[in-house]
Amino acid sequence: MTKKNFSNLTNPADTLIESMDSVNAAEPHKKQAPKGRPSIDAAESRSQHASLLLKPSTANSLKLIAKFEGTSINNIANGLLDKYVADYKKDPAKAKKLEQALKLFS
Repeated sequence: MTKKNFSNLTNPADTLIESMDSVNAAEPHKKQAPKGRPSIDAAESRSQHASLLLKPSTANSLKLIAKFEGTSINNIANGLLDKYVADYKKDPAKAKKLEQALKLFS
């Protein structure tokens, strides 16, 4: 039995990479936009991702409320959490403790 010779075959991956290199060389390099959406507040540089686990009934209600209000669940959650933080800061002792923690850990 003769030994098979595969030396005349080209690797499809090499062909693809070579074609991509030629396309990339022809196009000027475009700078990618940051993945996070910039915050509306100028003091905030970028939004942070957080995950929450919700009861199914709460999640379904939030979806419908967001649709009724013409907004997103994210905007509803941000508004509620901003209000919670503002209420927390109304207590001077809690506000001072929070400011100290933010200075230490930010």
